[in-house]
Amino acid sequence: MKSTVRSEADLFGNLPNCIIENILGCLPLRDVVRTSILSREWRYKWLSCPEIVFDFWFDQMFLGDHKLEPLIYQILERHQGPLLKFVLQVPDLKTCPDIDQWVHLLPNHTLQDLTLHVSRGEDHKLTSHLFTFQHLRNLRLYNCVFDPPLGFKGFSKVVSLDFQNCTLVPETFVKFIASCPEVENLRLIHCTNFDCLEITGPKLKSFDFQGMLKSISFKNCPVLSDVKLYFSSMDFKGSRFSFDLVKSLSCLPELKELQLPAHALEDLVEYGAPNQLSITLKTLKNLHLCDMYFEKIEETSCAICFIRSCPNLQRLKVTAFTFDVVGSVAEFLRSQKRSESLTHLKTVKMQLFSGMESEMEFVKYLLASATALEEMAIIPHAITDGGVSIVNELKQYPRASPKAEIVSSERKPWEQNLLRVSF
Repeated sequence: MKSTVRSEADLFGNLPNCIIENILGCLPLRDVVRTSILSREWRYKWLSCPEIVFDFWFDQMFLGDHKLEPLIYQILERHQGPLLKFVLQVPDLKTCPDIDQWVHLLPNHTLQDLTLHVSRGEDHKLTSHLFTFQHLRNLRLYNCVFDPPLGFKGFSKVVSLDFQNCTLVPETFVKFIASCPEVENLRLIHCTNFDCLEITGPKLKSFDFQGMLKSISFKNCPVLSDVKLYFSSMDFKGSRFSFDLVKSLSCLPELKELQLPAHALEDLVEYGAPNQLSITLKTLKNLHLCDMYFEKIEETSCAICFIRSCPNLQRLKVTAFTFDVVGSVAEFLRSQKRSESLTHLKTVKMQLFSGMESEMEFVKYLLASATALEEMAIIPHAITDGGVSIVNELKQYPRASPKAEIVSSERKPWEQNLLRVSF
């Protein structure tokens, strides 16, 4: 019996290092440290864990009365072997010199994944040592000052960049993006305002931007397929912003997915709205128009114009933002002739639908134009009666789809306000 226990312990303690690293890499840091009690051989195995993650769960389940700063320092100082991933994302982390000391303890010849999330105080000014990490593939920064030093030639291997609430130097940042040729995913969320943001990326596949800017363009982005843009409320009228944006988007040969706030299209009234534009987004398949004000004729007109200019659109999602009844908008929608450019539209999803006249007329227009429509999902706003009256009225609308049949799906507990209109 004793020999059996001993042989099992020996087998467990003599696992190949590659298997041990895989095991440690799948565990939270709290449990990684606890493996030291498994056996004498495992006592210091945790020191070679390829991933060190200080996150919310570490803070809640392990930190307790311990002070974070000396603990991080001790773990990094004692770490052995290659470190591939380091995450510092604990609650209430305030900018402090310790962060730079920890970054200096990270092995810049092996680290591939780095997350720094400062949640309190001023944006943290990053140490220049960060820019020596030439093996980085994923970089996530929150509330940091990102200003590469003079002569920095970019991260040659980075694939994903995620910057949120960061202080950037616009001119320097545009050059930085152009110097990272392998980037596939780029997120800029509420960072420094840009006058002109030029995105360059020969391998860029997805781009997500939220914030303020005056113009945006895409250069050498042959595989960019997913673009999400959300601009804080601005007066775009007369600025050529909308037309220049659509023109730039039309030059993306692989664009399939697009999200835009409807108000960013307002100045299209000067370039063809509500009729089809002179330029088209031929490759676009999925479109999400958010914050759609059905109270404004200009916005509604430009939205219809933009939809008409996407001849191969298959899925349309509209998030409404309507509170007042405006008869002129409904009248305008009633005056629109059935579009012949929506022949590929198969799915429509209307979110925060209030059932006001202008919204209903918009749905009526889509039903009359989309000859291939298969499904329409209506998610009513909380101010409605749950959508029963909306569906009853929708049943009366003429539909271009020859197989159109409106049905109300069985609602699950978590979908109490979801009504699905299928064709």
